[in-house]
Parts: sequence; C-alpha cells; structure tokens
Amino acid sequence: MLSCLNINKGDIPMYDVMISGYYGFGNSGDDAILLAIIENLRKIKKDIRIVVLSKNPKDTASIYGVDSIDRFNLFKVIGTMKKTRLFLNGGGNLIQDVTSTRSLVYYLTTIYLAKLMGLKVMLYANGIGPVGKSTNRYFTSKIIDKVDIITLREEASGLELKSLGVKKPEIHVTADPALGLEPAGPEEIEKLLQKEGIPADTPLVGFSIRKWSGYEAYSRIIAQAADYIDETYNVKSVFIPLHFPSDLAAAEDIASKMKHAPFILRNIYETDKILGIMKRMDLVLGMRLHALIYSVSLSVPVIGLIYDPKVQGFLEYVNQPWAGNVADLNLDSLKKLIDEVWSNRKEISQQLEKGNRLLKQKAYENAEITIRLLES
Repeated sequence: MLSCLNINKGDIPMYDVMISGYYGFGNSGDDAILLAIIENLRKIKKDIRIVVLSKNPKDTASIYGVDSIDRFNLFKVIGTMKKTRLFLNGGGNLIQDVTSTRSLVYYLTTIYLAKLMGLKVMLYANGIGPVGKSTNRYFTSKIIDKVDIITLREEASGLELKSLGVKKPEIHVTADPALGLEPAGPEEIEKLLQKEGIPADTPLVGFSIRKWSGYEAYSRIIAQAADYIDETYNVKSVFIPLHFPSDLAAAEDIASKMKHAPFILRNIYETDKILGIMKRMDLVLGMRLHALIYSVSLSVPVIGLIYDPKVQGFLEYVNQPWAGNVADLNLDSLKKLIDEVWSNRKEISQQLEKGNRLLKQKAYENAEITIRLLES
C-alpha cells in the first residue's frame, strides 16, 4: 500500500505541520482553538510552516496567515502529506461518535493515512469520547494507539483513552489551547456593545445556548431563569451565539418566551471580540463548551448546562458548578444555583484568577510538546 501512495522518502518536506480539525465551519470554539495553536507554535518557532485542512480553505488561509487545503479533497490531502513532517489532530472533541460515526471515521482515517505515510502524529489538546458503538471503539483503539504523543484538555479524556485500551502513546493532561487567548480591549468592546444596543455600565449575564435533544423543555426553563435574574437582581441577559445561524435561532426563540426582553448579539465577531464580550459579563450560563472556556480564562463565574460529557469534564477539571443535564433541567434547582453563584461571584472570580495562571501554562505546554516532537 505504501508503494501505491508513491511516497518519495527523498522529498524535502514543504510543511512542518499539518493541522486537522473542525475548521472552516464558522464555529467560534474551533476557530479559537486553531488561532491559539498557530499563535503558540509561532511563539516558539517563528518560521514554522503550517498547512490547515479546512472546509473553507480560502477563508482559513486569509484569516490565519497559513496555507490551507480542502479537508474533503483526499488526493490533495495525501499529496500534501508527502511534503509534511508532523500531523496534528488539532484540538476539540474530534474523537467521538455522538455527532456521527462519519465524523469519527474522517478523523481516524486522516490519522491513519498520516502514520501510513511516515509522518509523526500528535493529538493536540483533544477531548476524547464518548465512543459508544463497539465497532467504532475497536477501530479508535487500534488507530489512536499508533500515534506518537497525545495531549488532553481534561482528565476525563484520559479515562476514556484507558477504557479504549490505548496504551502506547506518550500522554499528557494539559488544557484547551483557547485558555491562553487574549481579549480585545475594553474601549473597543464598549463601542461594539453600543452598536448592538447594549448600554454601558449595565450588569450583564451571558447565555450561550444551543439546540439539543429536549430543547423545547429546557428552552422554557432557561427563559424563566433569565427572567428570574432580571426580576431578582435587575441584571439584563445577553445571548451570545457561538455558532451561526443555529445559536442565533435558539436565542431568538428563547427571547420570545421571556417576559423581559434580553439583548441578543446578532453579528459574527472574531475570537478576541467574543472574549472581550465574555469579559464584560458578570456571570455566564453556558451549554457551549467554549463559552465556558472563554469565561473561565477571563475569571468570569460560570454555570454549566450539560448536553455532552465534554462540558462536564471541563467543569470538573476547573472545579466550577453546573446545573445538571439540560434534558433534566429543574428551574428551582437552577434558581438556587444562580443565587449561590451570584452572591459569591467576587470570591469565585478571585479563585479563577489564581487557577488561570496554571491553566494558561498548561495550554501553552501543548505547543512546547509539539515543537519537541517536531525536532526529535
């Protein structure tokens, strides 16, 4: 099979690193991961040559200043692998079959091809699992066990790797790359919020909600919780979509169920702007993992709303509260948790600030390990 792929071992690689992930789909969390990976690698090795697999290679190349190719053009992917030294399965919860088996097969296939063609392979700050189907678990175990190094964004993923029987790679628990990103300045954010119709110096609670199983029931509870915050604490709600247009549709629907009209961000913003907006919040209630990651990185108190084990895994890792699974969300319990976090928000913020020093170091450690592998 190697001969069929026509590998020429004498070729000089054009790229140091090929990065694969859920890129070019307009998802803020994945865009933040890619930005952080590229920034951190360039901090250590300024002249590093990077190519990214993307659904929208033209935009990816323009935004991040890298070369990019169509992730679905298998012949081009293989051709570029011939000219690359290291393959990064780059950040996010890619190794799972909750989204679909097809998604899992894509990532496993690219990892397998990279190893087949002699590239070094690293899983970069990945979340692992859940992988439910027995056939998927078998192939995941066999392929992931062949990679060189794995870094994980939380400890729960290490348990999933253990249950899959992955033993051979070097494994490190680090942190999500996005934890090291910096927000836009406060003046720029105030202007942005003004354009969105949000007045300055108003206490704000952020919501990051997506549609998932049981949406009709939990969306009503979230609407009631937002009204409760407004009535009890005189604090306005801001819905912050991280994936367009689906999150915007959810925000508008929940707003229609509320007595007190919330603010809704209706425009797509770059990662530093989203971070700046999150920093402006006094509290964030989030389903989207990266809404919680952004907030924690900025020392903003959070309440997690669990729809996927990766969300609970992160909250456990950073020792922050959650209101249970959205499928079983209880309004009275959620109100109680809101009261508790709101009344202790200053102390929680101070605790997060202390813990963030270590988290940011761990996020940067992913890039240090990558360069070490590249140069070994």
